[in-house]
Amino acid sequence: MYKLKEEFKVVLIYLVLSLVWIYFSDMLLGAAVSDISQLSQLQTYKGIIYVLITSAVFYLLFKKYLNDLRRQKHKLEATNEKLLQYNKEIKAVNQELDYSFKSLDELNKRFVKMINSISSLNNKSNLDEEDFLSDLLDNIIEIAAEADYGKIYIIENGKCKFINTVGHDIELLNEIKFTEENLADFDSDGVNFSQDYSVKIEDLADEKKDISAAALKEIKESIYINIKVNDKVIGRISLDIAAESEKSFSKSTTNILESFSTLAASFFAFKRYDRLQDKFTKELISSIAKILELYDVYTKGHSENVANLSMLIAKEMNLSEKTVLDAYWSGMVHDIGKLLVPVQILNKTAKLEEFEYEIIKKHPVWSSEALSGSETLDHISEYVLYHHERWDGSGYPERLAAEDIPLVSQIIAVADAWDAMTSNRSYRNSLSQAEALKEIKENRGSQFSPRVVDAFLKVIEQQGLNIKQEVLDEFEALEGSELSLDNRDHFETLFKKAKEGMVILDENFKIKKTNKYFLEFFDYQESEVLGKKIGDVLVPAEKMDELEANIKKISHNNEVNLRTYRKRKDGQRIDVEIQAFPLAIGTKGVEYYLIYRDITELETVRNKYKNYKGRYESFFENDAIVMLIIDPESGKIIDANPAAVNFYGWSKKELTKMNISEINQLSKAEVKAEMQAARRKNKRFFNFVLS
Repeated sequence: MYKLKEEFKVVLIYLVLSLVWIYFSDMLLGAAVSDISQLSQLQTYKGIIYVLITSAVFYLLFKKYLNDLRRQKHKLEATNEKLLQYNKEIKAVNQELDYSFKSLDELNKRFVKMINSISSLNNKSNLDEEDFLSDLLDNIIEIAAEADYGKIYIIENGKCKFINTVGHDIELLNEIKFTEENLADFDSDGVNFSQDYSVKIEDLADEKKDISAAALKEIKESIYINIKVNDKVIGRISLDIAAESEKSFSKSTTNILESFSTLAASFFAFKRYDRLQDKFTKELISSIAKILELYDVYTKGHSENVANLSMLIAKEMNLSEKTVLDAYWSGMVHDIGKLLVPVQILNKTAKLEEFEYEIIKKHPVWSSEALSGSETLDHISEYVLYHHERWDGSGYPERLAAEDIPLVSQIIAVADAWDAMTSNRSYRNSLSQAEALKEIKENRGSQFSPRVVDAFLKVIEQQGLNIKQEVLDEFEALEGSELSLDNRDHFETLFKKAKEGMVILDENFKIKKTNKYFLEFFDYQESEVLGKKIGDVLVPAEKMDELEANIKKISHNNEVNLRTYRKRKDGQRIDVEIQAFPLAIGTKGVEYYLIYRDITELETVRNKYKNYKGRYESFFENDAIVMLIIDPESGKIIDANPAAVNFYGWSKKELTKMNISEINQLSKAEVKAEMQAARRKNKRFFNFVLS
């Protein structure tokens, strides 16, 4: 519109000038000049003058118009310059976004690898420590893209033992014999960085420096972390970047290293705990009691005293051999929950505050919870839980009364009270035996079981009774009866009542005896298996090599524990756990005892779990459907899948620190428009409403 307006003005001016000139020039010339020849000459000049005047006018008009155009051109050039600058910035932002998306994609791939690696390692939880650590390093190297080399080693008695290396020479490294003094940042927490290795090469002797130069690849950067169990350094993971590489360790690799260090520590803790469960002995339980004595300075010998007295009371009550032993072991561990009671409360000399007493009253629960995690000790966890219940129902933790209290708990209650009264405590001196006996008798039928008190009085009032020696003699008698096969009562009872398949083999591995459960388990009649080799009866052809290996092992006086499968009479496969061990029977040679446990249901459940886990992971861990897992009680975001992370823009770690209300702000009427907008562009903050 602007250009058309200027052209109109020029044409209008031209028309006005032309008309005015034509009209007035002739009038003026006619009035001024009367001579016809002069008038004709002036008419000639009139055209020239008109051209000059119109040229001047047009010059001025065009000059103004061109100046306006130049100004517009300058403005356009400036605007274009800004647009070019904006374009450069947008390109830079796009490049940064591309890099971020690539990084996110890389992180996602690492995450998937890490999940797969951990799942793989979890499936190998039966590996020994060295095999586990070796696999662990291989998985870390695969996930940590920057790492070119790596080392993983354990520390035993202050010396380093390299378990696996990538790039470096493991044999030469173990030849050096590094000690914990040679380790950089020993006993540190978290991830450490170095331009050198995780070991102090400069502190080594010259000959060892030469070996290390041959063993270790040249590196640009090193990252390492300790593996700790109970605050003790038991090993280290170290990753290195090659000297010629341009890469550097990222924050994600640091997090990955921390995660795998935690995984390794958990594995070691689990293995060590598992060993404790498998090796339940009197010495171990005694050690636990000794630890408690170090913690509670006023209960030295208390657990052992309670255990000894409980055993003698149970024996006086003519209880079964198993119950007598249960009473002993329950007495030994009845107070381990006190390890969770603050020491300032446990050893307080003044009167306890109400809240302090409530904390102490929790120790039977804590003791029971600690024991219930052990297959070996689980059955006595109940006895420990209720050893502070009272016969009249006023005890704790559940206010059980009379015969609702387990018999072994009734026994411990009396033995515990007796030893507590006759020993010094932080809050009082000990009572005399006469005073303590009076207390026990007066509380018969209120605090204590009448039957247990009567048995206790018979034990404690024996003249010249040496409780400790009595218990030692009882253990010797029990052990003697267990090891003597001339008297088969114990084994006959075991064979009849056990809910596991049991079989005895002779020195040629032929079946001498089976229990009823074994025959039902494998669907045989006794006459069909006696005298036959165990391999001919149960072992499928493909498991014969396994059988031969185990026969060789048990023949060398070793115990066998394995999970495998065997066949029933009809050929059906059945999953089993087998325990086998040799037992000398004096002059009669050796017998082999085999115990078969049915784990078919366990394997079925495990396979179902793996199946469900795989289906869940494939369903949840996707980049297409945004999924969050929300705690319905608190609204806290529990988990977010990769699609949710990409969609919202926050990391998974950030999302799982948030509440759903933080990303839920619209009314239902506004949701539709918000979702349409979300589909058009990636949004960092997506508002929605839960239905």
